[in-house]
Amino acid sequence: MTDTYGTTGGLTLKWDPKNLEIRTTSVERTLEPLVLQVTTLVNSKDKTAKKKRPGKSKRASALVATVERATEIFIERGQTIAYENPEITREMLAAVEEVRKAGAAMSLAAREFSEEPCASTVRSSMVRAARSLLSAVTRLLILADCVDVHQLLSRHRAVETDLDKLKSASSQSELVECSRQLSRSAGELAAAAARRQHELKEPRMKDDLAAARAVLKKHSTMLLTASKVGLLEACKKQSPILPR
Repeated sequence: MTDTYGTTGGLTLKWDPKNLEIRTTSVERTLEPLVLQVTTLVNSKDKTAKKKRPGKSKRASALVATVERATEIFIERGQTIAYENPEITREMLAAVEEVRKAGAAMSLAAREFSEEPCASTVRSSMVRAARSLLSAVTRLLILADCVDVHQLLSRHRAVETDLDKLKSASSQSELVECSRQLSRSAGELAAAAARRQHELKEPRMKDDLAAARAVLKKHSTMLLTASKVGLLEACKKQSPILPR
């Protein structure tokens, strides 16, 4: 999957279904339980049914219900994220619908498998449905993860905006307020970048983000210090000490 962010703040996503790369540990952790449930279902074998006669697998039926509930939770969370983030509502709802369809197909194939656990053709059908479901859920989670990236970029733009305001401040009071706002926005950006750095899996990306945080901290501190010095100098000029 590749993602691009427009200069106007909009979020545009381009999917490559054949190249899904999970870059954060949070996506991996969220996906892991469903992978385990689906894998257990696909690999499930009812020894009693094989020894006696072909028939319904109670174990498979229980696993089907677990996978169905897990899929419903992903759909619910995806819808919540979609409506809370208008900039990606369309893309997220499309991903949710894909999970819904894949989940329905998986449910049907799995229930057929629970009825005929010894039929190889039925198992093959369920395996294909399982792959489609996991692929759809992975895309949903990666899109949800992109929301964090978008929020990080939004905080970056907020720092740039506050910096421009500081540069164009025309009064002492305005300079004070702009300095305070820049300090807040820079702190929020640094905190968001730290969280993102912790989530990333690839060492190079973690290092790049750590370096960017160090630059932000160094230069924002220098800028705010310089602003305070400039403010003090301005105050001295406006209120000179009278000679005795």
